[in-house]
Amino acid sequence: MTSPKISFIYAYPLDAGRRRLFTEKGLDTYPTIEKIKEVLKGWENTWNEVNSEDKVMSTLVKITKRVPTRALECFVFGGGLNPMSTPFLMPVVAKGGKIRSDEKFIETVIHELLHIFVTENTFLYWTMIREKYSDEDVLTQNHIIIYAMLQEVYELLFEKLPPDFSQDGLPPGYMRAIELVKKIGHKNLIEEYHTLVK
Repeated sequence: MTSPKISFIYAYPLDAGRRRLFTEKGLDTYPTIEKIKEVLKGWENTWNEVNSEDKVMSTLVKITKRVPTRALECFVFGGGLNPMSTPFLMPVVAKGGKIRSDEKFIETVIHELLHIFVTENTFLYWTMIREKYSDEDVLTQNHIIIYAMLQEVYELLFEKLPPDFSQDGLPPGYMRAIELVKKIGHKNLIEEYHTLVK
């Protein structure tokens, strides 16, 4: 099986709109096009090193039991929006106005890829999650399996926990999902996923 590939693309129209908005609203300094392209190139190199021999992608395929059918085009721009999986967006500037570190970039890319991988043909799983965790916020529900799988990826490939597991200031839904992963156990949550996703 061929592992999926990511294309990192400078999102000129989105970036131009964000830059204009920052200027009109007098918001923080927005990175130049040159800076964004420089960071994008560095991130491509970092990703290629971390994913050498497709080790990250093949691990994601193995853990999720899925290969996305959509193109994995990651659109890179200056800032003003959070990273997301649909569309696959990656701002250069993180909250607080600083350029996203390579370590945080890798964690965020894997996080967003996991969202992409676990949304195709997984209806039974998500129905179970909505029922079992109905008292939890939807953001928490959406991130329980993401953080369980992210922990598995980090332990297998990097022999450590993901940076988010020790980061302060995450959204409450993320923090609650991490609490549940720690309480229930990431392997138990992945096993539960595997019972419903073949």
